[in-house]
Amino acid sequence: MINNNRFIQLHLLVSYPPSNPNRDELGQPKTAIMGGVQRSRISSQSLKRAWRTSEIWKTKGLDIGKRTRELFLDKKLGLYEKLLNKHGDKNAEKYTKAILDMFAKTAKVKQAKEAPVDERFVGKEIVTEQPIHFSSQEIANIKKLVDELEKEPTKEQLEDLLDKSPRDIDLAMFGRMIAKRPDKNQEAAMQVAHAISINEVEIEPDFFTAVDDLNKHGSAHMGEQEFVSAVYYLYLCIDTEQLLKNLSGDNTLAGNAIKAAVESAAVIAPSGKQNSYAHQALPFYILAEKGNAQPRNLSLAFLKAIKADDAELAIEKLRGIKNKFNTAYTKPDAEKEMNLFGEGTLQEILDFVGTL
Repeated sequence: MINNNRFIQLHLLVSYPPSNPNRDELGQPKTAIMGGVQRSRISSQSLKRAWRTSEIWKTKGLDIGKRTRELFLDKKLGLYEKLLNKHGDKNAEKYTKAILDMFAKTAKVKQAKEAPVDERFVGKEIVTEQPIHFSSQEIANIKKLVDELEKEPTKEQLEDLLDKSPRDIDLAMFGRMIAKRPDKNQEAAMQVAHAISINEVEIEPDFFTAVDDLNKHGSAHMGEQEFVSAVYYLYLCIDTEQLLKNLSGDNTLAGNAIKAAVESAAVIAPSGKQNSYAHQALPFYILAEKGNAQPRNLSLAFLKAIKADDAELAIEKLRGIKNKFNTAYTKPDAEKEMNLFGEGTLQEILDFVGTL
């Protein structure tokens, strides 16, 4: 059944008010040149981060991993503290390094971001040189080893820490790469494009002052931040064949994962400057497609920038390019629309994509 619906594609149009949800190194909204003009852009990394850390996946009972350099600095897990109390200063450092070295090169940091609960921690924190996406099972394996460890861990014990078949949804969807252990890499089942504005944008400055309640003679602080307003086109594609492979053939889990991913893509936005601009934006149009046809991004619809003052025109442009591609190439087997100015609901989209 899955082979008849290998690719699920999602095309969304969403209008953002003045906002800055995804900033560059200067604090300005990210941009890109498309069709010879400047567009606003929300990076795929920012989108995926917002989706995987949202409550949607958790409330549906789906496991997610933890992407971090600082697993042994997590006070909730208390891994280093346990080793320190049970095995002493020197061995705690040695065993921590041995465990983390299974995933990546390690390095000392002089002090944790938060003040250590015990002064013996100072200068002893071990982190990986780059963030590692640990599966929830790998974290459980590490915790179990630390709890039960009586002496230096053996090679076999360390090898058993790595998850042979992770079932975490974020790993299955977005994949992971561990340079030191390529045999534990996972191919992403979900591709996410950078959201790009359909309209040309100019970054606008927002001059602000902060008033001191006890000082009646002028402001206590002055500053400037930038924003844009835009209608974005967002495209993503899920390879259900790869997803099933990543989830050991569990059809039910894959279907639930797809619905959670699509729902989060529809209702969760990056939270940058959310308190300043309240950009709680939901798509006014969603097109979902599934089938074996070669996936295609429909951004060509907006190669020539259009004004962001006519949502229905944007829908018309997207539908027009879709129809042209469907005439020239093999088209997807089925599609479902949600149109705020017409018919359809998000729930109907979720039911459509979740049926493999």
